[in-house]
Amino acid sequence: MSDIVWKRLGVFAFLDSGVPPSHQEGYTTLVIVHGFAWPAGVFSRMFPFANKTGSRVVIINRRGYPGSEPFADEDRALLASSMEDTSEGLKCADEFMKQRAEELHDFLVELVKSESLAINRVMLAGWSLGASWMTAFLANAASFDDSEVKLHQYLRRVIAYDAPAHILGYPYPQGYYYPLNDPSISLEEGVKRFPLWVTSYYDHGNTLETLSLLSTSSNPLPTITGMTPENLALALYVAPAAPDGTDGLTHTSCVDRGLYAQLRKATLYPPPQAERGWSDVEFRCLWCDRSNWLMPWGRWALEAEVSAAKESGANIREISVMRMRGSNHFAHWDEPERTLRVLLSDSPDADL
Repeated sequence: MSDIVWKRLGVFAFLDSGVPPSHQEGYTTLVIVHGFAWPAGVFSRMFPFANKTGSRVVIINRRGYPGSEPFADEDRALLASSMEDTSEGLKCADEFMKQRAEELHDFLVELVKSESLAINRVMLAGWSLGASWMTAFLANAASFDDSEVKLHQYLRRVIAYDAPAHILGYPYPQGYYYPLNDPSISLEEGVKRFPLWVTSYYDHGNTLETLSLLSTSSNPLPTITGMTPENLALALYVAPAAPDGTDGLTHTSCVDRGLYAQLRKATLYPPPQAERGWSDVEFRCLWCDRSNWLMPWGRWALEAEVSAAKESGANIREISVMRMRGSNHFAHWDEPERTLRVLLSDSPDADL
């Protein structure tokens, strides 16, 4: 990590691989938003390959994670109100996520301005829980101030990287297993079991009946088993994931209020806004086929919805789906160069 620089812009601390020396002009900038309990450091293994791929990698620590702005009392009050099972609770959850989306928008605007980034050379990716930041971003982006920078002109695409089905708002199938919803253990115990479960490899078939809902593969072993204490200090930060943590509360609220589904629909079916250009921004679903069952289940649900929408003639955003074969939810740790190349790829059918 000695050659990686921590920076601060707006409310976010972030890691920055810097301008690739071999590509001073015309390089692609990949901005990544991390997931639940695994902050920016979990992507640091990709940094040595940034120059090799002619790219710049910027990884944000979301608020509530080290270095970024702590949530203020009014933010926490809004989040607490979102826990109410009422229409007002849904409005509060929606407002909370809209504010997070606007913070991300403002960060990108300042990054474009301060670093003179090139038009159509920025990609934005949200991994795991971070995919909900992508749907919140696209659902609300047209409402944000664009007087300084027409941000949609700089974005080549927005990527939901290995998004679990429920983060996209799709319901769980019967007989599912998820440690954070396991009725046989406490939620606190579920949080403890989550890192091993989420870093495991799974062998799935192509139907619901052949999804591996619980059984893990022993080859390879879970990613976390190969992490040293130093690795974990960099890559894992569990406080926000606690039941009363900001991620824990946000996730519970968005699931229980149905906001994840609302944000997905707003992303897939943008209202006509040709003058703003946001409806033309591509949305890509990148999924890893040896992640836990939530990822293939989410991919199937998304593909089925997109297919039905196209058949009905609905006005739908450009959607692409890309598969990483043999990879689990932590491909960026286990296969950093390959993962970076996949995230940068323009073709969803590329065999990388």
